[in-house]
Amino acid sequence: MAYLLLAHDAPEQLERLIETLLAASAEDFAVIHADRRSALWHALRKRLPGPAGRVHLVADPVAVRWGHWSQVAATAKLVREATRLGCERAHLLSGTDWPVAARADMARALGANLCHVELRPGHMAERMQTYRFDTRWLRLDPARDRLAYAATWELRRLARWLDRTRGKLGRERAQPFGTWAYGSQWWSLPADALDMLARELPPLLRSGRLKGTLCSDEHVVPTLVAHFFPDRIAANQRFVRFPQGSSSPRLLGARDLAEVAASDAWFMRKVSAAHDPFFLDSPALPHAPERDGGHAETLVSPRPE
Repeated sequence: MAYLLLAHDAPEQLERLIETLLAASAEDFAVIHADRRSALWHALRKRLPGPAGRVHLVADPVAVRWGHWSQVAATAKLVREATRLGCERAHLLSGTDWPVAARADMARALGANLCHVELRPGHMAERMQTYRFDTRWLRLDPARDRLAYAATWELRRLARWLDRTRGKLGRERAQPFGTWAYGSQWWSLPADALDMLARELPPLLRSGRLKGTLCSDEHVVPTLVAHFFPDRIAANQRFVRFPQGSSSPRLLGARDLAEVAASDAWFMRKVSAAHDPFFLDSPALPHAPERDGGHAETLVSPRPE
């Protein structure tokens, strides 16, 4: 198994996560994409966590922005490294994820060669068909960046006018793989699906088609998998909780442990040792090495615009 990790902070938790993921099999490995702007990227260039030779760092990371196509670019770099190194299956995770199931259980389920990815055909496809000029500034704080925040609303107004004009002229944005689907950014895929992503993501990124899109990380991979492997879709194995109206999942805590354990999920997100370290020592979850002392539907809500 290859564990593909998108991370930008919390190096101690990332190290514990990698140790936990790689403890069950000497054949597994991890690949990290650290945000190019982060202190984590500079730290990992000096020292990698986990077992020597089994943890790899993307050498040319991108600066990742929330809701921006740079998230797809970072994923493409992880996929490139995983296919170069060679694996039978891969999981895309963040540094705030944690395994819930034992590796042996995941391996048995993955033996069916299915693509575990959330898939909602056509859901919120307009995020890929409209053109937003403000995708580099989606998380401005209106209290701190008042003028810039006001400017982004003017950019949105201009974008809406251009979209209406393009529609009247019959110049809709291309849908190279059919109607865009929606799904969680996080997935578990077999080798042939990973090879497909390694082949299709780079030209899609080079084409510029993802520019101006909103949260394309939640549309590109689900759409590609649905297009190339329509008969091999299985439930995504992630436990996650979105508060009503929120664009980010809430941090899980000890109060969620019973529900997590009963979910039959493979991974949960998101967790933080600084918030509640329950996951580090809970007997209901896989553990890190001793040196430190099914079918679960994806439980997500769409990000609001």
